[in-house]
Amino acid sequence: MADYANAVFTVASYQSDCTPRHQALSLLRSRIGKIAQRRGFSGEQVSRFEREIEAAPVLQTGPHLHLLIEPDAFYTHLFSLMALRAHGRRCYISYGCSTVKFVERGRKGPAWLQIEGQAINVFGLSRSKMIPYSILGRNNGYSFQLQNVDRPGGEADAICRLRGILPTGEFPSAAEAIKAANLSLWKRYFDSQIDFLQLDDHDVSDLVRDHLSDEQSWLRARLIEDISFARRLLDGIDRLADTAWRGWLKNSTHFFWGCIDGRLFPLWLDDAVLRPRGTEDFHVEFSPAALCAALANGRIIPNLLLMFLVTSILPRVRVLGGSRHTVYYPLMRWAFGEALRSDDRDAELLAALTEDERPGAWGHRVISSPCEPFSLLNTPGSNGISSLLERFGQMSIEDASGPLSSFTEDPLWADLAAAFSAGALSTDAPEWAFS
Repeated sequence: MADYANAVFTVASYQSDCTPRHQALSLLRSRIGKIAQRRGFSGEQVSRFEREIEAAPVLQTGPHLHLLIEPDAFYTHLFSLMALRAHGRRCYISYGCSTVKFVERGRKGPAWLQIEGQAINVFGLSRSKMIPYSILGRNNGYSFQLQNVDRPGGEADAICRLRGILPTGEFPSAAEAIKAANLSLWKRYFDSQIDFLQLDDHDVSDLVRDHLSDEQSWLRARLIEDISFARRLLDGIDRLADTAWRGWLKNSTHFFWGCIDGRLFPLWLDDAVLRPRGTEDFHVEFSPAALCAALANGRIIPNLLLMFLVTSILPRVRVLGGSRHTVYYPLMRWAFGEALRSDDRDAELLAALTEDERPGAWGHRVISSPCEPFSLLNTPGSNGISSLLERFGQMSIEDASGPLSSFTEDPLWADLAAAFSAGALSTDAPEWAFS
């Protein structure tokens, strides 16, 4: 497992002369510096973040924006830390999707923790305050309540311990609360010698605004101002529905989500305007100025495709993700490449895209364990994170990854396996050209 972690974090700095990619990397580097500065890092730490994203361009994108001690996030960050220590890195940059609901299924999601077998309501919210909303919404004040819904009343020692670590006070969104809490948890339990910077969709919104405000940005000039490119990209994704890749990548919304009071809804490009198909009284002109204004006031949020364009595909940053990421991300790159192929102005960028080495990799849920992380970290006599790194790092991938249920129990993977077995797909498929 340690060898695999080392391999997926082994990536060289970018040496191409491709102007659009250099510009995109420059904007990403600058935005990361501004985010780090806003989070309270020193000038020296800010500069180090900027240098490392250029010298070692890898971004962990697997876990949603959960507290670090939630199992789905914990074991992935443990995997990343394994690699960072091996490479002697001082910085860790991770993106956590915050366009997710408080509750994903059952008592799972950013609003829930399991500690010592008990269900903990992180923000103390009722179901009506959780189910309709995404955690990025700035529709309320959020603080860490840590309500034990299974045993109301007396508070267990583990909850008291956690309460003493998490920040107090109120935050404008659950996402901001989680990012602040994760800084504290990282320093306390993971590695205070490695600086941890967590990005979410509000940070990506700022990065998209950087592109839209810069006349030299490829994203502004080609995707937004030349709407024909945007249409070709969307059409390429729609065509996948009639192939064996169906279901892996869909236009659930066109580049942005609409957002009203923390509720997200899809938008569709109609002429040069983004509109919903529902009852919402909402529209945004598809132009740099109008999109910038809507991003600034939180009326729109970049979708996953746009997120990967500005953080990975354009600046050439390797992104790590889960079992579905290993298929939908290459398909995103294929659709992007097909749209580039139709215009000679994009020949330089298309050629650079074909040179990328392992642009994405499986790096989320690689370690599987039934053990509840917070209890593991606080086991008397244990050496905390160091003993876990050694324990899992020495395991074979088969032993550490367990039954691989995210692959074997996924109907999309079952359909894909059947398509390969029947000869309907192969690794020579054109859609796999940019994998």
